[in-house]
Amino acid sequence: MNYRILLSLRRYAFLCLLAGALWPTLTPAAVPTREVVVAAMKQATTFMDENVALNGGYVWVVSDDLEKRWGEVPARPSQVWLQGGTELVGEVLLDAWKATDDDFYLDVARKAADAIVYGQHPLGGWHYFIDFDPTGVPEWYEAEASRFLFGYEEYRYFYGNATFDDRATQDTAEFLLRFYNLTREAAYREPVLKALDFVLASQYANGAWPQRYPLRDDYAHDGFPDYTSFYTLNDGATQANIELLLTAWETLGDLRYYEAAVLAVDALITMQGPEGQACWAEQYGPDMQPIAARTHEPAGYVVRESIGVMSILARFYLMTGNRRYLEPIPMCLDWFDRINRESAEQRYPRPRYWEPGSNRPIYVVQTDKRTPEGYGVFLWTSDPALTVCDDGPCEGDGSPIVNVAYFREQFDEISSAATADERRDYLEKMLATAAMRSASDECTAEIIASMDDRGAWVTDRIRVNEPHAATMEEQHPYVRGISTQTFVNRMRALINALHSKGEEQ
Repeated sequence: MNYRILLSLRRYAFLCLLAGALWPTLTPAAVPTREVVVAAMKQATTFMDENVALNGGYVWVVSDDLEKRWGEVPARPSQVWLQGGTELVGEVLLDAWKATDDDFYLDVARKAADAIVYGQHPLGGWHYFIDFDPTGVPEWYEAEASRFLFGYEEYRYFYGNATFDDRATQDTAEFLLRFYNLTREAAYREPVLKALDFVLASQYANGAWPQRYPLRDDYAHDGFPDYTSFYTLNDGATQANIELLLTAWETLGDLRYYEAAVLAVDALITMQGPEGQACWAEQYGPDMQPIAARTHEPAGYVVRESIGVMSILARFYLMTGNRRYLEPIPMCLDWFDRINRESAEQRYPRPRYWEPGSNRPIYVVQTDKRTPEGYGVFLWTSDPALTVCDDGPCEGDGSPIVNVAYFREQFDEISSAATADERRDYLEKMLATAAMRSASDECTAEIIASMDDRGAWVTDRIRVNEPHAATMEEQHPYVRGISTQTFVNRMRALINALHSKGEEQ
């Protein structure tokens, strides 16, 4: 066994024993009983519901004294967050309800659903956050949210519309659809259908989606046009819309959702780059070619979105048996081989973007220059000497950028699933793997022992984002507080422990 792995396992075992010693109902050799796990889950959820939630919704981080709150940016006292906040808590509460059959969790999840319904855009989507005092939002944008030195350009201007960025609308709609499907409570049917209509209405005729909708083009800055109407794959926008539509079709049986998903996949196939760069970019212009968006997003092909597109193509092959959905994948894998080879040969640092045509790496480098409005300026360069790491220019080590062998193995398995039964079985396995929600890797006893007397899981160092900072370091300080993501991950781990105990019985 690898020595580092052995040390890790020893540390893990020690922490589990220590946690057992600290939790009064356990002994070092004991594993928490189902009753202990259920009690811990309820105590943690009660704390979040009674002390952290606002009108049923949640931000990302609350300070330990409950005085300060953050989403992606510091939150107003009247705000809750989506984009990995309220809808994420709602999902784990539904998981807890199913695992325990305790309506307490359903009641708390309903509060989250009610907050989400309150914050729904009149046309059906959602913004990054929900504000229960919306009249103050434009002023807050101007004075606070927009004042980041680098990045966060999506907060520099208040559009007043809804967004697909960071799956804000899609994941929120997924939670609301799941809540309605599990409860069949009539009050949530109309908001669910409105959200799905929003996805349909915002889709371009060619199958693509903008980043935001209704369309706006009134915030051109730094020499760039307004990017929010571009065909957007970045941060899972298109992939999440397709996944939402497929879930809605399977749940509600409306063929329009499936047809819109098929149209979107056709658009993705059309967007694929040429031979030698047969992959995908983050944004596309009206000509279906890669285009720059924000000042830190040059036009270029990227690995992350390419992997997302290939997963969607594989899913459609397994659903339909139509091999045309598989045809784009080997060409993208060839590009993965190319960037691995060129990176190893030239030993350049790992980039995020590759330039269309030349396939040169594009690095986005912060400079000490400022715009007339006071924002930091990025440099786009293919010169590795201009990249900056802690001790000077970054250097590549020649290691592969992508594990191509893994993806080729997956492709071979998928393409060999020829019969309908084989494809169905593989698709079920693939979706089950994708649906596995991330959980804490701490042992159950350690998770329970780490809870304070209030029922809170407090983290000493949580990175948050602060505007009005003079440097990048000051823009991302650490705080001591309660993390929504930590709550969700630890609840998932406890739920998994309950499932394991059920299987043992």
